[in-house]
Formats: sequence, structure tokens, C-alpha cells
Amino acid sequence: MIVITDGSGEVIGASARRVQAGDVVLVPPGGLRGLVGGAPDGLSAISIHFEGEGARWDTPCLCATLAPGGAGDGPAEGTATPLDRLIEENEAHAREFAVSPLMQLIRSERALADDVKRRMLGALQIWSNAFQKVLCARVVFESHPAAIKIAERHLADEVGHNRRLARMHGPSRLPSWDRGIAAASSWFIERMGSASSEERTVLIHFVIERCADILLSAAQQIFPDSDYFATHAEVDAEHFKLGYDLLKSFPGLDVAPLQGALTEGWQMMNLICQRISDIAERGCDATADLPAAWAGPGELAGASARELAALAMAPAAE
Repeated sequence: MIVITDGSGEVIGASARRVQAGDVVLVPPGGLRGLVGGAPDGLSAISIHFEGEGARWDTPCLCATLAPGGAGDGPAEGTATPLDRLIEENEAHAREFAVSPLMQLIRSERALADDVKRRMLGALQIWSNAFQKVLCARVVFESHPAAIKIAERHLADEVGHNRRLARMHGPSRLPSWDRGIAAASSWFIERMGSASSEERTVLIHFVIERCADILLSAAQQIFPDSDYFATHAEVDAEHFKLGYDLLKSFPGLDVAPLQGALTEGWQMMNLICQRISDIAERGCDATADLPAAWAGPGELAGASARELAALAMAPAAE
């Protein structure tokens, strides 16, 4: 339930409508709603989550500000823009991930066992190290002025977070490498060189950050004293919004290719998280089930010199 406490604006999504102070918006289970503040002062609201069977604590209330020009520039009441529909598609993927094996493990008593937590941190470290390279590759290849600014800000926010994670388990972590995580991570790095600015934005801000928001927020329950998980619980939702605002700024946005990037990105993140779950539960010898239709890092053999240079420039993460 969203209670509008001050100002005015609109609810975005499948049932867009104007709202003002005193209005109450009910969000059905699994329904996505976002708020856009109206000119000139935006709005304030309280998002209330109810307890009980099927309660969800990882459903966002996306808030944004209107571009210059005020509320009249937004979509007509009762309509949804292509970007709104892309966000809703992203949330469908997010809801599927929220009940994935890794998320079920994190919410179970098994995750409290010391050996499970140790292996989970080790597997997560592999992806955390690779994510630093993904962000570096994005900065190298980005050419759109607004996207460059966002990419550099994002890298500045995230740089060194893998070292913070490493301090949680020390130098003796296991595993130190996994073929499934390494293969899917390489796919993201390569896509930073071959994708468009819009596709990079979807992969980084919609897929990776939305996945991280769900995963790392829930992981606070089993790592309550970790500043790594607490920090990400605070910033990942903001990083998602950065991508939303950036895509809104692109004129004539073509959503069709972004839907393909969205689906592929979630498939790769699900592969990474499945491996983290397998390793945490069964150890380093857990079998990696790679999709037969995807060749993994071998696809990099056809990368251009510029793409390979970006990978070489990405610093080795600790």
C-alpha cells in the first residue's frame, strides 16, 4: 500500500494515473508500481508492506522525477509506455529469481551452517571479482555522454567492494574458481564491448543490480554483521533507478532489442546464482550444468581487438 503524504505526481505501470496528497494506492501481490513526482516539487509517499503468507519484502517502489516540462509530458492516464512495460518484464524475471534455489537456500535454516556460509562467500567472491571487470569494460566502451557519466559514477560507487567481501572470509576461501561462474561472467564482460549503450544499461542496472538487490538484501539475515551486505542493500535500488532515468533520456527508445538483452542477462545471472547455490550446498565438486546451446567463454575467440583490449585493461580484482 502506497500512501501519498505530500505533493502530487502519477503512478506508472499498467494502470497509470494521477495521484496527490491523501491518495492511497493498493498494489496487488506481485504487482509493480512506480511513482513519478509532478512539477514543481515532486511528491512524498510511504510504502507499506503487509506481513502474512506470501509477503514480499523485495518488491520495489520505483520513484523518479519528471524530465523538464512537468507532468504534462508524461504518458496519458491509463496508458503504459514501452519503458514501463520493459520494467514490468524485468520484475517478472525478478519474481522468478526471488523463488530460485539460491534464494530458497538463503531463507532456510541450512544457510546458517558455517560450512554453507563459507562456501557461499567463496562462490560469491568469484562473481564479485568479475563484476569489477564488467564495470571497467563498460567505462572503456561507453560512448554516449550521459551513459559515460553514469558508468563512471557506478564504477566509483562499486570499486573495492570485492575486497570488502574478501575480508569477510580471508585468503583461504574455497572455491577460488568455478567454470560455470567464470563462463557466465565472461559473457557479461564481452557484452560490454558488443552491446549498445541502451543494452548495457539494461544488463547492468536492470538485470545485475535488480538481482543483487534481491540477493544481497536477503543475505543480511545470515550475515547480519557484514558491512558488505548492508552497503549493497542501501545502494543497489538507487543504481537500478540510475538506469531507469538514463533510458528515459534516450529519444525514440527502441525497446525490442532491449527485451532480448533482458532475457539473456537474466539467464546468465540465474546460471551464476545456480552455481553459487550448488557450491554452497554440495561443495566445490558440484556438477556445473551449462546450457548446451551456449559455448561460454569460447565465444570470445571471435572478439575484436578493441573488445579484447578492454578485457586486458580491466584490472585484476583482489
